[in-house]
Amino acid sequence: MKKLDDSQVVAFDTEYVDDTRWLTVRMGIDRDFPVGEFTFLDVGGGNGRFADRVLAEYPGSKGTVLDNSEVLVSRNQPNERKAVLLDSVENLDQINMRYDIIFVNWLLHHLVGVSYAVTRRNQLWALRTLGALLTERGRISVFENVYDGALIENLPGWLIYQLSANQAISGITRRLGANTAGIGVCFLSKKQWLSAMNDAGLEVLRDTEPDSWNWSMPLSWKVCLHIQRRYVSHFWLRPRESGSGQ
Repeated sequence: MKKLDDSQVVAFDTEYVDDTRWLTVRMGIDRDFPVGEFTFLDVGGGNGRFADRVLAEYPGSKGTVLDNSEVLVSRNQPNERKAVLLDSVENLDQINMRYDIIFVNWLLHHLVGVSYAVTRRNQLWALRTLGALLTERGRISVFENVYDGALIENLPGWLIYQLSANQAISGITRRLGANTAGIGVCFLSKKQWLSAMNDAGLEVLRDTEPDSWNWSMPLSWKVCLHIQRRYVSHFWLRPRESGSGQ
């Protein structure tokens, strides 16, 4: 999988789970873990702010933050209930722990490979591997950006990948605001995200749009990229054969 350089990583050093989005996460936790005691893994957890919020809200929880960026990992605040792992998503299958909740916040679209097809396989592999890291009562919480096409539902994500992964035009795409220029990014339509989760053996317990995210985009870009709508979705998942909580 391709890795962003430090300057690109720092551009994403922002906590995107605001108070409104947090309510969606808390709803799932409170329903399935009413006692508030659970272990969790925050994959791509960066600076650890999201994990710190979970720990603060649930004193009976213990968590692990995993990220491959030394810059972001170094920004974690110490907490006796938090472990920090400097490692890559590629090595998830080497983890011998099991977790009650795995958080995946805006990570899947960054699992970029040498082609669009390889990237899609990376996303599917990650979802399957995460499912295998869950306890019997385990859940996966996923935040992702959704790009639905105007005429062809899956076209915007494919176009964005091709443009952002093209190193020959990375200078242009970077000036246009693509922080992942030269590396790539792979957004999917709602139908594609749900299909990938199903193919990974995961059941979607809840699929919500936690806010009316309005990210301004010039009309010309929307037309060229065939975008009908883009928004944030939160998916609360469990393995299909799993039981129902605590």
